Amino acid sequence: MPWCLLLAVSACVTQPQFAGPMPVRNKHPAQVTVQHMPPASTSTLERGRFAARFDAAHTNMFLSGIALGRSFYMDGEYLRFGPTFRAGLGGGVEVGVEVPFAHTSGGFLDSFLIDYHDVLALPDQDRDTVPNGRFRVEANLNGGQAWRMDESGFEPLDVPLWLTWQLTAPEDGFGLAVRGGIEFPTGDDDRGYGNGGFDTTIGILTEHHWRGVAFYGHAQHTFASTPDVSDRAGLGFQDVTAIGLAAEMPLTENLHAYAQVEAETSTLRDLGLRTTEREQVMLWLGGRYRLSDRTGLEFGLGEDLRGYVSPDVTLWLGFATTGW
Repeated sequence: MPWCLLLAVSACVTQPQFAGPMPVRNKHPAQVTVQHMPPASTSTLERGRFAARFDAAHTNMFLSGIALGRSFYMDGEYLRFGPTFRAGLGGGVEVGVEVPFAHTSGGFLDSFLIDYHDVLALPDQDRDTVPNGRFRVEANLNGGQAWRMDESGFEPLDVPLWLTWQLTAPEDGFGLAVRGGIEFPTGDDDRGYGNGGFDTTIGILTEHHWRGVAFYGHAQHTFASTPDVSDRAGLGFQDVTAIGLAAEMPLTENLHAYAQVEAETSTLRDLGLRTTEREQVMLWLGGRYRLSDRTGLEFGLGEDLRGYVSPDVTLWLGFATTGW
């Protein structure tokens, strides 16, 4: 019944201006060292047109796993932020680049999330058994440290660049685009803010509009590099395959609601722990408020759908401007 009501509301918006899905991703500290092209519309910018946005995503993370000769710890908060630029090259092709940065700390959300899980009777993965406000992210293998992320107030990350080529437009019934990208190793892989090599990614985008709602899909595969410290310890960072679906639903001419889900394989699956080998699944709910024809304010909340795998919760905020 609620879905029927929302569809009826969206149908009242006669000519919705769809903006594409939220460009969000799983903020697991190891996953973010591997290139991930953001979810996007199949529509590309015309030649000579530009778009820019600024995003910030704050993640609270808590997870641990121990087995014979191996362990993984993840406790703290991670803020990833920075601008993204896109430019139309003509012929349905556009180029995009992101310049991301990170801030890590013990954070401030621990006590709130403990109470939140208690009120809703949700498992808290034993986060109430350790002190609040601490930072520790590391993987250990055979008595040695195989990977870690150091606490830092400000760190540049690896820089991804990608090309998108639109094959068919959603106005023709079904939008389809192909993508390819490369990520430059500008982050410090010794401190956990990159993986020390060039990642390459291939992927596809789909889009379909039905009864005033836009549906998006994406799939991609990244050939991941392994940090030197992990390679020396015998831990290889594995390639990551991701697939996602999203719906954009106009509530008014200026306010759109979003629901997205994405699943991806774990780059640390060779560590041999249940907490690092299973696929990770994230659910995102959010919205976009159009400030003008070319600008919008976006917001979202991300939750893990598989316990004892992903970060706990992510708060996301974005500001976008298009078509100038």
